[in-house]
Amino acid sequence: MSSKFSSFVKGVLVGLGVGFLVAPRSGKETRKEIGHKFGDLREQGMEYADLAAEKGAELSDTSKHAVQDVRESLVDSSQNLRSTLSDAAQDVQHTTEDFVSEVGDQAKDAKEDVKETAQSAKEDVKDEAEDTAKDTKDAKEDVEKDAKDTAKDAKQNAKK
Repeated sequence: MSSKFSSFVKGVLVGLGVGFLVAPRSGKETRKEIGHKFGDLREQGMEYADLAAEKGAELSDTSKHAVQDVRESLVDSSQNLRSTLSDAAQDVQHTTEDFVSEVGDQAKDAKEDVKETAQSAKEDVKDEAEDTAKDTKDAKEDVEKDAKDTAKDAKQNAKK
């Protein structure tokens, strides 16, 4: 844009110069006309400068808004990520707590099962020991009776 504007200004100046040199006016009128033309060019240059300043201000405002929008978007994204990570950490914590609780409950159940099995085995062993003691006592009594009967038979046979 700068080279187009520069070419335009050069063209206007050359055109004015040629126009004034070939114009059928007096020197005073020509100087006055040149003064007016330079005044017009100065006003036009000022208008271009004002327009450029205005466009620069608009561009600056647009850039500031864009930067603010990006900043807000990054803050929102950061907060969303932080929230998501926090939720995930809580889920992991709850899952771990549930797992530990479940394993604890299973360990308690296993302990109770072992305790009940041990108690049942104790009672079975006790019953078996009592049965064995009774069987042993009965066998002893039978042996004693048989021994007495045999001794009695042997005495009777010895008397005969």
